[in-house]
Amino acid sequence: MFKQLLYPGEYLWYVTVTNLVTILGSVLLWVACVLFGLIARKYEIVLRKKTDWQYMIFAPSGVLVYAVIQIIAFASQVKLNVLQSWIAYAFFLLSGVLSFLGALKFKRVVTPVKKPAPAPGAVSASKPAAAVK
Repeated sequence: MFKQLLYPGEYLWYVTVTNLVTILGSVLLWVACVLFGLIARKYEIVLRKKTDWQYMIFAPSGVLVYAVIQIIAFASQVKLNVLQSWIAYAFFLLSGVLSFLGALKFKRVVTPVKKPAPAPGAVSASKPAAAVK
């Protein structure tokens, strides 16, 4: 349909290149999220703290579903109808929200707990003991 409305150069940039960039970007985003999950797994092994790395690996699956829907649409040279577009965008949004929540969970695990600063009297009392040594 768009081929008839656009010049060949416009069709290349406005349809083909944008579809390919969208697909490539979605796949790279999915790979990046899975790598974060694998890093969280390593932290869980090393720190022995629960990081929910499985959650971080499976949460971005919606991005991959979005990419597959875009690949099917691009391969068949058919524009997605409204329902298909909403399904693809809903998977993408849901995946983004779940990945964000997973990243926040992981941040809480790796962020060091701040200890309260010692009271000024406690610091001066401990200095002479250190000076004696």
